[in-house]
Amino acid sequence: MDGASLQTLMGQHEIRLQLMRDSGDWDCTDCTTDTEHYRCRISMPGKKLNVRLTVPSEQGNVTPSDALFMLILDASGCEMFKEYYDRHHEFEEIFTGSDEKLEGFDEFWLEYESRCERSRKLKAFLGNNLYHELIDQFGFDN
Repeated sequence: MDGASLQTLMGQHEIRLQLMRDSGDWDCTDCTTDTEHYRCRISMPGKKLNVRLTVPSEQGNVTPSDALFMLILDASGCEMFKEYYDRHHEFEEIFTGSDEKLEGFDEFWLEYESRCERSRKLKAFLGNNLYHELIDQFGFDN
């Protein structure tokens, strides 16, 4: 889906997104000095949602449609990894006390949980049908 199509879809559903760069205190596992943080205010008639978004600095200027794309990409990833997450404690048990435990394993799941919590809020805000319509529009096959 290109940016113009996303803009059209946002217009059809009266989705507005405001981005504000944020240099405040962020508690995230993948934050580095090479990231930029944004507060996103998403609104539709009678509804508002505030979420935070972290993007690589090389991303450049982030547009509202870019931000919505990233949020939907995270949502798609949460759906895709759900079965693995449901069993992630089994993986931890397999690697406990072993040199085989992968570096960053715990941090990966913490970041996953954070992104999925944001995705749950987005789904509640958009409603199940629009949420899945956006995922389908991007062509993400879960």
